[in-house]
Amino acid sequence: MNAIVTGASRGLGLSISRMLASRGYNLFLIANNQDRLNLVKSQIEKDFDSKIMVYSCDLSNGSETSKLIDDLKERINSVDIIVNNVGAFEMGNLSDTPFDQVERLLKINFEAAFKITQAYLADFKRRGIGNIFNIGSIVTEFPRKDIAAYTISKFALQGYTKMLCDDLKDHGVRVTEIVPGSINTSSWDGIDAPKEEFIQTKDIVDTIEMVINSSKGVNFEQVIIRPTNRNF
Repeated sequence: MNAIVTGASRGLGLSISRMLASRGYNLFLIANNQDRLNLVKSQIEKDFDSKIMVYSCDLSNGSETSKLIDDLKERINSVDIIVNNVGAFEMGNLSDTPFDQVERLLKINFEAAFKITQAYLADFKRRGIGNIFNIGSIVTEFPRKDIAAYTISKFALQGYTKMLCDDLKDHGVRVTEIVPGSINTSSWDGIDAPKEEFIQTKDIVDTIEMVINSSKGVNFEQVIIRPTNRNF
């Protein structure tokens, strides 16, 4: 069994990767820091009987992303699980947002997921099995004008997820958008915030594992996860 995880070198992506390794998946891990990826590879291979391939890629660079797709296709013709987790967050009011900021966040938060998933879409349909997870954001439920480019990019990912659900509904492939509020990851390091009240990475991992374990005919198309403290 093969799984692709983006943003896999730390935080949520790392936790998801470890869970999949514990279930016996061979992992193809993508992030932009080669040193962290190498460390993750050695740690997971030490703890689990799983084969790990790592790919360093700047997913804001369209040509690098296209080369990544070619490399992945040379290695594996089919995957069982794709977790489009990579994401970038930037502040900026709508009135002050230049298009190049929108374009940059679209490349990371939407285009990377689109290109990777599209590369294996025909194979998913042919095999009639598999899971695709897109990690969205609560901003698609409650848009924020102070993070305009980020919000726009996450709406694009959500639209693609809905299209995937429709396109794959007759092929036995499950597509799930995870829509989290604030998650306690290293992104909050140095920021004064009640991180113990946030969603913990284990909560997201447990949700993904629940979807994987669910009955064959069931698809959790969208799962919204928020802290009890709704200010976050």
